[in-house]
Amino acid sequence: MSHDDVLHILLLRHGQTDSNAGGMIQGHLPVPLNDLGRKQADLLAQRIADWRPRVEAIVSSDLARAVQTAEPIAQACGLADRITFDRAWRERGLGEMEGKTVGDREIWRAATGEITPPGAESVPQFRGRVVEALRNLPATQTGWTVVAVVTHGGPIRAILRALANGELPFDGDRAAAEGAEEIANCSVLHLTWSPSGRTWQIECLNDVAHLASLATATDAG
Repeated sequence: MSHDDVLHILLLRHGQTDSNAGGMIQGHLPVPLNDLGRKQADLLAQRIADWRPRVEAIVSSDLARAVQTAEPIAQACGLADRITFDRAWRERGLGEMEGKTVGDREIWRAATGEITPPGAESVPQFRGRVVEALRNLPATQTGWTVVAVVTHGGPIRAILRALANGELPFDGDRAAAEGAEEIANCSVLHLTWSPSGRTWQIECLNDVAHLASLATATDAG
């Protein structure tokens, strides 16, 4: 990437799982997509295949639900040889709370980052690794103009908070970034990085136009 080239990052949440639908905390559990999630992933793949400028590389969390979302995207884009699986894009690990259903107040506090349950990744650790993963993309994805990243609701919210609070240089509406709490399955967050201005911008947020009636916003990882 030259000093003047803009890098487009498409942050994509994985498709729905049964745990999403049932309000179960997934964290690092290897939960697969359900039937609806696979349909959502196929529709997202069509959307990304038609994206202009074209997507040139794909990065994905290595958790099953993200991998199963990334693979049809790679197939649709002809990028099976340009997909990288990276643990840095995983959901927050929640230790002994994983597999439990959101509902109990303490479980909800753990899921939203108010507390850190035994064996869980702390909120600063989690947010730090995700923000660092985003910061590294301009350097690690050199030569590409558009990179798709398949990840989870938690990392997307962490990045939005980092934009809103100034941790990441941001030229845009901080209130809109801070207020985006519910990230839909297979939604698109389109960010751009300007090397000349050294700032991030949000081009679209929580875009699910490609999903029509199949859009879901259930959120438990």
